[in-house]
Amino acid sequence: MELLWEWQKRKGNAATIHVLMEALKNAQLQLVVDSLKGEFPELNEKPNSDMGKAENIEAIRKEIKMLEENSKKALLEQKAEMNKKIQQLQETMMKEMEARNEELLTAKQPVEGGSQQKYPVKTMSDQLSIDKPTATNTGHVQQSVVQTKRKYTGTTVRPIRVGQPWVEKVRFGGRGSGRGEFKRPRGVAVSHDNEVYIADWFNTRIQVFTMDGVYIREFTITLPGETGKKLEPHDIAVDRNDKMWVVGNDYVAQYSREGTCLATMELPHARFIRGITVAMATEQVIVTEYDGQNGRLRVFNQDGSEVGTYGSGHRSPEPWWPLYVTVDGEGNILVTDGKNHCVHVWDREGNFKFKFGSEGSDESQLKNPQGICVDGKGNIIVADRGNGCVKMFDSQGRFLCYIGSGMKGPQAVTVSPSGDVVVTDWTDNTVSVWTQV
Repeated sequence: MELLWEWQKRKGNAATIHVLMEALKNAQLQLVVDSLKGEFPELNEKPNSDMGKAENIEAIRKEIKMLEENSKKALLEQKAEMNKKIQQLQETMMKEMEARNEELLTAKQPVEGGSQQKYPVKTMSDQLSIDKPTATNTGHVQQSVVQTKRKYTGTTVRPIRVGQPWVEKVRFGGRGSGRGEFKRPRGVAVSHDNEVYIADWFNTRIQVFTMDGVYIREFTITLPGETGKKLEPHDIAVDRNDKMWVVGNDYVAQYSREGTCLATMELPHARFIRGITVAMATEQVIVTEYDGQNGRLRVFNQDGSEVGTYGSGHRSPEPWWPLYVTVDGEGNILVTDGKNHCVHVWDREGNFKFKFGSEGSDESQLKNPQGICVDGKGNIIVADRGNGCVKMFDSQGRFLCYIGSGMKGPQAVTVSPSGDVVVTDWTDNTVSVWTQV
């Protein structure tokens, strides 16, 4: 209003202000026109002359256009500045989140002494002053007071960070029949809530520990019936409901977490070690078998019906000795071969895809490979017993890194939901847990 008043004072009563008002009216700004007329009554008078009206209209149009352009430009600049600030804020937040995630992932510290630590690290006698439970052949739990609360989250195994160094977090066990001791530990599995199950072969039992090696409970592997026959556990697997599947020379048995036998499946007798896994997608149970000449995989549904036999006859890539078996996220079946020192890969229908590895001590070679598992990204982890180490390969069988070395007889291997790797040592009668730093 002040500018308009100054403009009128400079131009006099030459109708310029009236022309402006008419332009405002044409621009549908009648409220502004009415406000001007209310503020300046003299504007209600008609102009004395139309001289220069066209020129004034054109000048006003140019001025209005310039104002509009300046306004648009200012808005665009403000929008660009705001977008820039938003982007900077998002980048800052992402960096903070990544830093926090990295801090959480690397928060685990190795146990003092590293791989030189004496074992057992933690036994029940160190934790509690209670009597040792007596072994029975009833299949009931030999329970300690140490408990872990079950909380199934349905999460999958976390992908391992390739390139990060590995350290031995804890080692526990030692030869014997007492609590926390082993006689030829073979299979290993980890539940969804990080309970570690060890197939203690010569002691015919399953022992359960925390990821830190603290003893929780145990139960003898006994088949139902009046005979009370004990099953020497070769290997163990966990299904999506945390039920345990244990395989021996001539039986597969399903157990609850507490050690109650829920089901059994009879197998042709085999003198050689068997491996077992449960395919999460199909819930099929896969067992390895070797009779001294021929190798095969037996695939069952959980009700005991047989799906088929893989890796034998025309489906066998070559004479082989299947040892341990696992299934990746795509349903591919991976088996270690003790005769040809390699790993064979089949699809979920039992069609041979490829193999990797050969006998030797180089990074990409294997010598008497045993346990096998996969992480959340499909990377393949193999217990290379003949070379005393655990190696990791990508999903195509290309060597990535060593997870652990200097072992006496790494046997079975598994990866926990958090990405730690658990290894049984057949020769040393111990279990070790390896973590990234």
